Amino acid sequence: MKKNITIYIAIFFLAIGFTANAQTEEQKVKICTSMAGSDATYLKDFIVELQAVQGNEKTPSAKYSLLLNKDTRYRFTLCTDDDSPGKGIIQLLDTNALLASTFNPATGKEFKGFDIDIQKTGVYHVFISFHDGKAGKATIIMSLVKRL
Repeated sequence: MKKNITIYIAIFFLAIGFTANAQTEEQKVKICTSMAGSDATYLKDFIVELQAVQGNEKTPSAKYSLLLNKDTRYRFTLCTDDDSPGKGIIQLLDTNALLASTFNPATGKEFKGFDIDIQKTGVYHVFISFHDGKAGKATIIMSLVKRL
């Protein structure tokens, strides 16, 4: 009987330990929103989880289309999960032209986010992937910084 109670107590504490360390998506959004800065107003979040590339496949990515307004500064903030094997990359495109990215392939430099001043109202595309095609999970926050 004492052995069973000890086992139940151990299982209970293990369960508490696992749930205490796991963050909910809502908590991740709040943390990432705070990283966007006090001058930014939260607009939208994207929670992305992608599998690793298999063989010669194209690197997996998530695509979102957004209507962005002229004369507006937006901020995109990237928060890759601590246990994510891959590091997240955000790319913002207008039609097929790359406007901004959190990764510069020429230098290998990575950024936590970027601000962009939109010059014309239209549909823009956000692509989120993970460096070297690794699996990964990230939270991305889109914020309004100011009207220009």
